[in-house]
Amino acid sequence: MSQMIWCRPKAVIEKFIPNEYIAACGDSGTVYNFECNAGIKYRGDRNYHYNVWTSSGRVLTDRNSGYYGPCGATHQADSDDEFLNGYIDDIYTYGLTGGNPGIAYLDDQNRLGINANAEDDPQNATNNPYNRLRNVSGNIQVNTLKTRLYAVLTPLKGLTIQGSYTYDYYDKFKENKPNFVPMYNFQTNTLYTDGVGQTSIANYNEKTFRNFMDATVRYERNFFDNRLSTNLMVGGSQEQYKRQFFSGTRKDLIDPSLNVIGGAIGESSTTGNVTEWAMRSFFGRLNLGWDDKYLLEVNLRADGSSRFLADNRWGYFPSFSAAWRISEEGFMENTKNWLDNLKVRASYGSLGNNTLGDNRDNDGNYTSQSLYAQTNYVLGRAVAMGLSQTAIANAALTWETTYITNVGLDYNVLGNRLSGSVEFFNKRTEGILIDLPAPKVHGNATIPKQNSAQITNRGLEFSTNWSDKAGKDFSYNVGFNFTYIKNNVDKFKGDDYTIKDARILQEGLPIWSLYVREADRIIQTDEDLAIVQAMLDNPAVEGKVVFPYGTPQKGDILYKDLNGDGLVNDDDRTVIGNGQNPTFTYGVNLGFNWKGIDFSALIQGQAGIKDVYLSALYKTTVRQGYQLNADVIDGRWYEGRTDASYPRLLDYSDTRNEQYSDFWVTDKSYLKIRNITLGYTLPTAWSKVAYMDRVRFYGSLENFFTFTKWKGYDPEVNGIKYPTMRQVVVGVNVTF
Repeated sequence: MSQMIWCRPKAVIEKFIPNEYIAACGDSGTVYNFECNAGIKYRGDRNYHYNVWTSSGRVLTDRNSGYYGPCGATHQADSDDEFLNGYIDDIYTYGLTGGNPGIAYLDDQNRLGINANAEDDPQNATNNPYNRLRNVSGNIQVNTLKTRLYAVLTPLKGLTIQGSYTYDYYDKFKENKPNFVPMYNFQTNTLYTDGVGQTSIANYNEKTFRNFMDATVRYERNFFDNRLSTNLMVGGSQEQYKRQFFSGTRKDLIDPSLNVIGGAIGESSTTGNVTEWAMRSFFGRLNLGWDDKYLLEVNLRADGSSRFLADNRWGYFPSFSAAWRISEEGFMENTKNWLDNLKVRASYGSLGNNTLGDNRDNDGNYTSQSLYAQTNYVLGRAVAMGLSQTAIANAALTWETTYITNVGLDYNVLGNRLSGSVEFFNKRTEGILIDLPAPKVHGNATIPKQNSAQITNRGLEFSTNWSDKAGKDFSYNVGFNFTYIKNNVDKFKGDDYTIKDARILQEGLPIWSLYVREADRIIQTDEDLAIVQAMLDNPAVEGKVVFPYGTPQKGDILYKDLNGDGLVNDDDRTVIGNGQNPTFTYGVNLGFNWKGIDFSALIQGQAGIKDVYLSALYKTTVRQGYQLNADVIDGRWYEGRTDASYPRLLDYSDTRNEQYSDFWVTDKSYLKIRNITLGYTLPTAWSKVAYMDRVRFYGSLENFFTFTKWKGYDPEVNGIKYPTMRQVVVGVNVTF
């Protein structure tokens, strides 16, 4: 019998937001983690293994930031990434683009300044980034606990019984209150805003509990002189999740320094809710192999979800796969000197999805049931309290099912130096939940989603890798992978469709295809303007609005009349591109080792994807005090110019040139060098002198190089969002 116990406490200072913010607000977060693992093994005639693993943690942030915004940007995201992106959006939109480069944001007394330029829009006066950073303060505390207990029992040869239980606890507390920061006009040295307002404080507490347990029984045995191998597994699992939250706000703090709701005496408001779901599953798998040449696997699982009513609660999802190692056949004997492995494989199976919204845990847990809420009504000339139905039930709601077919070929040749695979896949998802048209008689109640849509993804995957040695000390490897995929909406709403911004979802098209107008030209000459006049003089459109976005003048975009009705409107939009997903993705990995020096590089990219880039960075509308992009300014049209690459500058309220059109469509393909790492491992004799087994120094560049035509910060990020971070990492690995 052996015992093993280890525990590892650690406290780490982590900066959750950029260094520029740290400098402005002096904020950081402290993370405390404690991990502990304990286990017992007993070996005799029978083998027993018990293990307990526990991890707990706590996150604290400083007073001047917290969850409710970095010293100011107020929002309630549910993850650090959303928090960070919301912060960047807010600062950029209202601070940087709306800030005059000539503004003195701070003076030597740390006072905030306004945009006092008389020529600028008065609304822009307080668009000082530091004001955005300072106008809210708060705290956030997060406590987590994760515990897993598992046991393995081997009572007989080939028989293994395993079980586990996992408990996950999450507790988050947030508090915030507004700060009223005085701002000054430094040109006149006068107070612009006095920094006085109605005080308030808000508290928010959220707790989540997750329980997961599973048990499996596995039996392995060979028959017929080990020619037939068998592996049978059966098991079950169940998961339960519960989330509860409470928030309260109260106005009029007795003193602004107080940080508890009890310190306020004004109006108050509260809200709270609980949501939960559970799932139970049973599953089994049988693996058969004959002479390691013919392989068969059969799976079956049954899943039951609390999100569906009893008659539709259970979904059954079988899958099958088979493989033939052709290289092991007798008729392939003559290829043994160069062919190491050749395997043909095929599979077909189904998977279920019971997630009914964007958030796996918290959305759609009660969609199959009618929902009610408090409603006031008038009875006898008095207001009475009652209930009204807010959501109509869909008792037929059930599992969304994905059917996947794969056919592939795996190969290893030339002493396993060259290896790879080719695979065709077909993925069809049925019963996707969508909102179908409904009659108006349902009133204000929400219409339930229905299992009505179907989408197919087809494609081809290819990968290959070459590994070899050159001489005694030099080894290297080169790998390449490539994926082609095409998707189609097979079933949606019949002839109906859904439009969201510049994209359309409709049967027969790729998912969320670009649906935009086609730009004919930028009107730059009298001849161009004559085309517009001819369209206005067309007798067929007499009495009609030809240009609902505004009659184009010199410097404006002229859109095409694609349907030929003489009008240039939303009916002239057309589908371009291949949807919101890339047609091709690819990757390359490189590496070598030579006398303790190791090098590796990872390259990744995508192609065949376009998107509309119409953001604050590249718009041609002007707002007093807001900054403009240099490319737009240099390329704009002005009187006498005939080679403009951008339309004329217009007031921000005039959006005639900012309609979704192919003029603003940009190629979103890219090639990124994700990682370059160079390392050196000291000779063993050197490290042994210091009583160490291995010492390796290394440095790496992460996401440093991007090649793209995309005009935004990052082709992997939409709009003005926080881009993929570039990092330089230098470190040492020591093994004792």
